Amino acid sequence: MGLGEGTELADDQISRVALKLDLDYVNKVDDLLVFNSADSRGALRGEVAIPVKVVAYMVTALDRGADRTHRYEGWIDPSKGFVEFEVRAHSFMPIRRLEKFSFETRPCLHVHSSSPPTEFIGNMVYPLIRVTSPDGNTCIEISRNSMLCPPRLPVDLGERGSRTHTTLKIFTGGSLGVVDLERKAVDLANSMLFELNARHRAAYSLRTRAEGPDRQHLKPEISYEVRFPKTPVPDSVAALFAIPSDFTLRRHRTLAFLSYYQILEYYLPVAHKREAVRRVRRVLRSLDFDTEKDSSVLKILNSVERSHGASEGEQLRALVEDSVPEDKLRAFFEGLDERHFGKRGPISGVGAIHLNSGESIGSQVAKRVYALRNRIVHAKDDPRYAGAAVLLPGSSEEAHLLPDIELMRLLAVEVVVDNR
Repeated sequence: MGLGEGTELADDQISRVALKLDLDYVNKVDDLLVFNSADSRGALRGEVAIPVKVVAYMVTALDRGADRTHRYEGWIDPSKGFVEFEVRAHSFMPIRRLEKFSFETRPCLHVHSSSPPTEFIGNMVYPLIRVTSPDGNTCIEISRNSMLCPPRLPVDLGERGSRTHTTLKIFTGGSLGVVDLERKAVDLANSMLFELNARHRAAYSLRTRAEGPDRQHLKPEISYEVRFPKTPVPDSVAALFAIPSDFTLRRHRTLAFLSYYQILEYYLPVAHKREAVRRVRRVLRSLDFDTEKDSSVLKILNSVERSHGASEGEQLRALVEDSVPEDKLRAFFEGLDERHFGKRGPISGVGAIHLNSGESIGSQVAKRVYALRNRIVHAKDDPRYAGAAVLLPGSSEEAHLLPDIELMRLLAVEVVVDNR
């Protein structure tokens, strides 16, 4: 049985919605329910207010089988063949040229927020983006959120419940299971957003659903003695080292990781050359080395060939082991929650770090860094990396990258200092 707008909600009904939204119920203020929200690191962010009528609608939707989508922020309502995703709007269709746009719409059985696809808010006219499939069974709309997908933003008392956000809605015909419906909706959403950007310069992206907060609390060492600089740094390395600290890029953790990695790449040839020289010297210093014997000379040739054919991963290992003191690596890992770098850490497809294994810490670090780099930069259909999915910007894994970024910062600093 559905809930009317004036229906009083029971505590268990409010708790059910709060649990689904990852909120904590506080109290009721007039016709609003107030919740507490936490940020991505688990710290209290502030109050979130949702109108009672919206929560009542969500209770009814939950009763008929609606649920949150899995990979992206949004909701799926299988009984209605409806999926709604939260989106970030990076640019809009230009309102001043709205009359130039036409939308491929056809008669359908769906109930939309507005028809024709424009809406009025005060004295402003906002375009709605809506298109319909040739058979009229599927519609896609980008507009203000429905009651199924309310905003969860901290707002002032006088504005509670009045805020909205943009969502992409998929209306389908026929009966589909939850898994098939969500898969179809994601495919349609990705296709729609790609064409809006590629054809119309209207850029949106789906908001990835964070699976859990990043609770790592890092306490970096800071020197309070400012000295005249002693470390010469190449111009490109200096620029790369500054990028992760740029306030405007603070949320782009994959970019921060790659910036530090590029610093390591800059010094790979140097480390590779030093490793090759060491290999040759080992041969020359051997007690049985004889310049008149072909076998001795061949040892030098083989050593050089092995160095010449070294992979990037092998070069990275040589760089880390040669330039980064193991005691500094050990101190870094001992100061963190070991679970992040363990087998069950939040970043999949990369090696764990074991401080007391037979393998050097530097070698383990190099393997993890290289695997993580490959997850970020390599396409998913590359057969060499088919075992690990791409680590995408905005994903839940990216939200947990901070300890790995701090590790990369340590590596970059030590490599620069060692190669000055």
